[in-house]
Amino acid sequence: MSPMLEGKVVVITGAESGIGRAVSLRCAAEGAHLALAGLVEEGLRETAQLAGEDAATITVPTDIRDADQVDALFAATVKEFGRLDAAFANAGGAMRTPSELADSDLDIWKQMVETNLTGTFITLRAAARILIDQGEGGSLIATGSSTAIRPIATAPLAYMAAKAGVHQLMRALTLEMAQHNIRVNTLVPGGSATPPVLAIENYAEKNFGTVPMKALVDPDELAAIVAFALSDQAPHMTGTLLKVDAGRTSV
Repeated sequence: MSPMLEGKVVVITGAESGIGRAVSLRCAAEGAHLALAGLVEEGLRETAQLAGEDAATITVPTDIRDADQVDALFAATVKEFGRLDAAFANAGGAMRTPSELADSDLDIWKQMVETNLTGTFITLRAAARILIDQGEGGSLIATGSSTAIRPIATAPLAYMAAKAGVHQLMRALTLEMAQHNIRVNTLVPGGSATPPVLAIENYAEKNFGTVPMKALVDPDELAAIVAFALSDQAPHMTGTLLKVDAGRTSV
């Protein structure tokens, strides 16, 4: 059986670590041609090296909050590979800040919304313009959050609100993109075994009370789901919340 992403051209943001790196490596193993984007150039190079010498990759340092940089990322992708098939808008993150409304900092609120919601919008817009122009369909996936479905008291308000915005954006885009045969899905991780989560002291004690399976999800498991959703093996999977959260949002 041929690799399920053989020859597909995929842009992945936040590819320098964590979920983005895991998805990049899985997509490379499945034969995709990859444009790896993120803020940390050294991390992008390391991801490309881990993908192996046979993997077709380019690294493009990109701040997703800057529309010109994002447009340049997609232009570089098409220049290198000749086309675009899919984009995984994964870049984002939370900043350490008080979670209570009265103590929230407005500047930090704006930064987190700009990164997690506006940056995702900018990325998807750039991808959609190319996919629509090509007229051959495609796939868009964004990373949401289980906290957008089931908030937790210790998470930053701005992060949860921004990720809820991502979920609603993807729902709306499902309707708009269907006419172009572009599929739109949202990855919804719960606690995953990424460096930021593993760095939280007593994470399990603080969070597993609301997780039926009492487990962190390995990024490789998330990557397998994303690779399948990007592939032609899921031609009618659209408008889906790809929840891989050890049951957190089911209770």
